[in-house]
Amino acid sequence: MLIKKEWLATLAAFIMMFVGSSAFADRVIIIAGKGGQPAYTEKFNGYVDKLHRTLLEKLGYEASQITVLREGRNDSTTHLRTALVNLATLSPDEQVVVIYFGHGTYDGRWAKLNLAGADLRDLDFANLLDGLPARQQIFIHTGAASGPFIQKLSRANRVIITATRSGDENQTTLFPEFFIDALTATGDADLDKNGEVSMLEAFDYARDRLVRFYEDAKRLRPEHPLLDDNGDGVGSETPSTTSSDGRVANKIYLKARANVSSAELATTNPLLKEKNDLLDEIETFKARKGEMPEAEYRQKLEELFIRLARLNRQIKSATP
Repeated sequence: MLIKKEWLATLAAFIMMFVGSSAFADRVIIIAGKGGQPAYTEKFNGYVDKLHRTLLEKLGYEASQITVLREGRNDSTTHLRTALVNLATLSPDEQVVVIYFGHGTYDGRWAKLNLAGADLRDLDFANLLDGLPARQQIFIHTGAASGPFIQKLSRANRVIITATRSGDENQTTLFPEFFIDALTATGDADLDKNGEVSMLEAFDYARDRLVRFYEDAKRLRPEHPLLDDNGDGVGSETPSTTSSDGRVANKIYLKARANVSSAELATTNPLLKEKNDLLDEIETFKARKGEMPEAEYRQKLEELFIRLARLNRQIKSATP
């Protein structure tokens, strides 16, 4: 039986109350790049400190899950390589997040992070991330000339966020200020009102605030953030759950799970994997909306939502 649009929207909203977060980050590496000048060093360290507090006080992380690298603590390039290599012991179901605050450069061939010690190229960073077993990875470069990182790092299930769309956008960025705000201003950034801020929502919030800032200042915008999560090496400034970029980022949250790995959760409750598979099926189906009559689309989408509701009731009843 077909359903009205209003009822379908209500059903979707009701189900999202029980869907929860389909994936949470387990390890975070926060990097403050080399400032070059005291003002920049202070700025980058300030971003790191604010994000670190947010992770601990608001997003449920333990200190042991967070690695902080910053200028003034020996060779941060060497320490970064070591930190990433150490994550090779994680299970494939766990996630890794790397967030960089600092200057970036691009010489026409390589984009680089400006670190204490040797600068790290985009290709070097891609090789380090590719060596990790974690299937879901997030890389966020909030600095100048960050856009080219997408081409080298792009792969399926890796969410990449950059502050610029090209290496030519090489001025100091404002994007990191708004991105951190997205994680602390949960109510404003949580567009679907499920109580959590996904990486897609955080990106949208930061991009919108950035656009508004330059519009209010009546200045040309020197930075255009991008998000890539489909592995095609091309970022989008307007990702969404129905476009090529945005579907994966919409299901990933920068929030710690409560003292249990996703592998353990799947072992104790295999229904969680079934739920994640069904969520992927729903997103894939929604992307095909234009390929079928509206009535057929709504009927099949209703059937998927009903399956999800039943599955969530099973998960809830099976959870101690």
